[in-house]
This record gives sequence, C-alpha cells and structure tokens, in this order.
Amino acid sequence: MASRGQVPGKGKVQVGKVRQFLVLSLRTHWRLYLVVGLLFSAGLVAGAWSASGLETATAGELQEYINQLFANADHLERRSGEQFVEATFNNVMLVAVIYLAGISVIGIPVMLGLLFVRGFAIGFALWFLSSQMGWPGILLALASVLPQNMILIPAVLFAGVAALSFSLLLIRRGFRPDIRVWPAFVRYSGMMAAAAVVSVGAGLVEAYVAPYLLGLLQAIPG
Repeated sequence: MASRGQVPGKGKVQVGKVRQFLVLSLRTHWRLYLVVGLLFSAGLVAGAWSASGLETATAGELQEYINQLFANADHLERRSGEQFVEATFNNVMLVAVIYLAGISVIGIPVMLGLLFVRGFAIGFALWFLSSQMGWPGILLALASVLPQNMILIPAVLFAGVAALSFSLLLIRRGFRPDIRVWPAFVRYSGMMAAAAVVSVGAGLVEAYVAPYLLGLLQAIPG
C-alpha cells in the first residue's frame, strides 16, 4: 500500500518520460550523435594504438605503477572522500567546459578535442591493462576504469550533442533573427545540469565502488 501523499507509479512515469526524451533526442539529432560517437571512438582507437606501441622500458614503468596502485587498494578506500571531491570536480568541470563551448560557438573545436582526448585516455588504459597484464589486467580494467566511465561517458556524449545542437541554433539565429533563442537556452541549460548531476554519480562510483572492487580483486588468491 502506498504511503500517504505518495502517487503510485510516479517513479515509473518519471523514468518513462526520461526514456522517451532520450529516444526522441536520438531520433532528432542522430547525425550529431554519430559525429560525437565517431570522434570519441577515434580517440579510443588512437589510445589503444598508442598503448600498443609503447617501448618496453616505458611499459614496464607503467605496469609497476599500476601494481603499486593495485596493492594499495585498501588505502584508496580509506581516502574515498578526497577521491570523490577530486573526481566530481573534474567531471563537473568537463561538463561545464562543454556547456560554455556550446554558448560561445567558437569553443566547439575545443569541446570536440576534449571528447577525443577522453576517448584516447580510456582506450590507452584499457589496451595497456589487457595487453600487458593479461586476464588480471582485464579484471583490473573492469574494476577501475569501466564502472565510472559507463556512467560518465554517456552523459558527456549527450552533453556534447546538446552543445553542438545549441551552437547550430545560434549560427542559424545569425541568419534568421526571428528564431527564438531563450527557450532553447533554458532547455539547453537544463540538459547540461542533468549531465552534471550524472557526472556526480560517476564521481561516487569512482570514489567508492572502484576501490571496493579493487579490494575484492586483491583478496582473490593468486
């Protein structure tokens, strides 16, 4: 029985509205999603290619550093609060830069470059861990790299599409003064605020879930 003041099924309705909005956004701006997705994927490929061409000495130094992080997983759990603040700040700043790029128009190349660099970093880490460390590296990637990025990257790509869409609107506004910008700006700001909230969730995962998963891997014999 629902508690007093609670509307039965209200949560499901809200989730349904969000899903409907995302599907509509994908249908309407699929070309922009394609551009952003291809750019991020190019970063992934470039990062993996760069990791595969590392010199033996450099690869050995990186592997030693990763082994030290893995061995200190319990220490990471103890400083989760600091890690959350740092990760959340970085994630929200990334969304903020994308937001400002959409407003300024001329900042769009910078935003696209950030998406490429983010893909490069993830591709580099995943390829290095899996190729240099085998199955332990794959498990390490699943525990330390993927959890937060499975939340953050969709939000960042969504933010990138929103920024591109709003920039194109501003460009059209220069040729057609009758186009109303304010309603679109309010929607744009709301979408970017939602992306920022999701990025905070990614910070929570990075600070509390990833170190816990690393601790579980550390406890596995062998």
